[in-house]
Amino acid sequence: MSGNRRPTTRRRLLAGTGSIAVLGAAGCLDDSEPDESADDSSHEDHDDGRTDDPDDGEFDDDLVDDPGDDADHEIDVSELLVYERDGEQVANSHKGHWHYETETGGLPAIEPGSTIELETVFTKDGEELPLGEDEPYRLGVELGAEEDEIVDIDIDPATVSLSGEQTGETATIFQLLEAGDVVWEAPPIDTPVEE
Repeated sequence: MSGNRRPTTRRRLLAGTGSIAVLGAAGCLDDSEPDESADDSSHEDHDDGRTDDPDDGEFDDDLVDDPGDDADHEIDVSELLVYERDGEQVANSHKGHWHYETETGGLPAIEPGSTIELETVFTKDGEELPLGEDEPYRLGVELGAEEDEIVDIDIDPATVSLSGEQTGETATIFQLLEAGDVVWEAPPIDTPVEE
């Protein structure tokens, strides 16, 4: 698995960088503080052609920024990119919210008794943070507080397998670990288990 990981990861990082450009055009890269006044004309409501169609190449943006979310993190992660094992990007998180490329509005649906495998890439200032057994960082994944335990989680340093135990919906939290401690975490993302 790790023998050919580097070239694939660089390709994915470049794809993620492209998504940053799209997010910038969508207004997600605004660095202003929540208290700062902004020109209201730049935030007018308008139809930007975004849809919930997972095949249109646009990420859904239904979640609201939580500007205070990043304040509690020890590491300033620019973006978390989540991919299926076939290389398709399914979601990315930055600045306290998610964008996703699924019909579920979260992670891909898992059928009971089946497993999905997801690979993660954490970036900081356009550079990939090293994840692995012998690297400074590892992936952490857990269910949100008080969420139904309808999935089984199996974690490697940079990948996670989610197995559907029973139908329902829960929320998963992706974390960046350093020396076993959580130094950054994304907000919970919906994780449906359905037939």
